[in-house]
Amino acid sequence: MKLVSIGIPFYNCEDYLAYAIKSVINQSYTNWELFLLDDGSTDNSLEIANSFRYDERIKVISDGLNKGLSFRLNQLISLSKGEYYARMDADDIMHFDRIKTQIDFLIKKTDIDVVGSNYYNIDFNNNIIGLTKVNPNPISSKDVLKNGCFAHPSIMGKTDWFRTNPYDEQWNRMEDIELWLRTVIKSNFANINRELLFYRSIGLPTIKKYIKTNFGIISMLNNSKNYNLNKKDAILFQFIYLFKIVVYMVFEVFGKTEVLVKMRSKKISECEIKIIKNELLSSIK
Repeated sequence: MKLVSIGIPFYNCEDYLAYAIKSVINQSYTNWELFLLDDGSTDNSLEIANSFRYDERIKVISDGLNKGLSFRLNQLISLSKGEYYARMDADDIMHFDRIKTQIDFLIKKTDIDVVGSNYYNIDFNNNIIGLTKVNPNPISSKDVLKNGCFAHPSIMGKTDWFRTNPYDEQWNRMEDIELWLRTVIKSNFANINRELLFYRSIGLPTIKKYIKTNFGIISMLNNSKNYNLNKKDAILFQFIYLFKIVVYMVFEVFGKTEVLVKMRSKKISECEIKIIKNELLSSIK
């Protein structure tokens, strides 16, 4: 069994961090190391992380500083000893078969550099809201901007690929999109057609974070040549992302942002929700 390094950076996530850690411990694939990297939390997140150090596969790292997500993501990759590296957020939950499914895929398809998956949308109480299917084979910058690339906390890839292609730390909050735009032409990306992540898309995101991310993408596209885009396409996508900001703000004013999430999600029957809920509970038991 090949060693998989899993990285979870966290900052003030005391309400959800334990769920994320438990979902790693409950993985059906067992040869992993988990790095819990604190970014200067001021709540009880660090204490929660330290409570799991009974498992020798778990390492907790804290320097007391707040350096931002992009810096911490690169730090996690530099610490990783595994042949493969898996990304995870502190407020999400892994499906218990995620690591096994993704590593089997990467071992079988050796040409793939990074793989992601579909995901279930959950709220702040772990209720199942719907499911989202992602772009199965992102192949161009336009494809990434129009159809998306990965659900960032769902990805796994070759550790050497991440070391060769670090996150650009000037693009905090949109560091993942910048990385995919910069590398999609020279890399092989894929998404498994299976829901391997419970993604907390309702209750936690804020209007400020969403606006900052989208304005960041708009600014980033001023350097369209860096991302294999012509000027015309870059301007078009800038208008699209500006429109998204306006729509989100309108829904936020009326307290209806969850409607947008549901519109982007595929509805699930009550019978299916019961089965999925049991899988979620098995992931965090």
